[in-house]
Amino acid sequence: MVRDLTGKVALVTGGAHGVGRAVVDRLATRGAHVVINYLRAEEAAQRTLRELTARGHSAELIRCSVRRHGSISRMFDTVGERHARLDILVNNAASGAFGPIDQLAEKDWARAVDTNLNGTLWCSQLAAAQMSDGGAIVNLSSLGASLAAGNYAAIGTTKAAVEALTRYLAAEYGPRGIRVNTASAGPLEGEALRSFAPAAGVRKAIRAATPLGRLGTESELAEVVLFLVSSAASWVTGQVLVADGGLSLGTALFAGEPGG
Repeated sequence: MVRDLTGKVALVTGGAHGVGRAVVDRLATRGAHVVINYLRAEEAAQRTLRELTARGHSAELIRCSVRRHGSISRMFDTVGERHARLDILVNNAASGAFGPIDQLAEKDWARAVDTNLNGTLWCSQLAAAQMSDGGAIVNLSSLGASLAAGNYAAIGTTKAAVEALTRYLAAEYGPRGIRVNTASAGPLEGEALRSFAPAAGVRKAIRAATPLGRLGTESELAEVVLFLVSSAASWVTGQVLVADGGLSLGTALFAGEPGG
């Protein structure tokens, strides 16, 4: 395994489980020291840390709510005190309620905006203050940012805003040598898909509409993130890199029976 991130300090928000956990694993395996942010998933965070250190990787935990600016400030103060710099930020933490727009309460929208959009902005600002030339920020998004997925309005709307924010951050931080990109994915096998009911029916429909004929995995999205933070993407900034097996090509919309 090429350890091309040796000596780098990386922070992954929401890194205790799911996609965040897969990203943490990839970065640590490539040699980075990974700061794993979590809020409520104490047991999963501790387990992740034990597994990484048992394999000889370098990591630590920081508890923080990315919905709260004060909490985020304290987290970055801690990172600065311990490491004096940050090289990589992955804004993975996300939140939001599933449901039709008319059934979403004000608190549901507020939680999605505060976590997905404001949290991404605040973490990026404070991370950039600790980065030097060569720093990399990757935001996480999904197809719901550009396609209207059922019951996904709160999350999809804020993720669309995150993709726009990515471009503005890239433009402003580019002169300082800091790259900002978004890694986006179609539906993945894992925790998020199980939030849809019935998941089995959703999975079948997605497979049928996807040219590659399957859903992606959390590890595959983590590989996209790894590419974007690596030197292989040194000329890439302000972009949304979509990994969805071809689902967004819309092939299924125009499929029909021969002669139909």
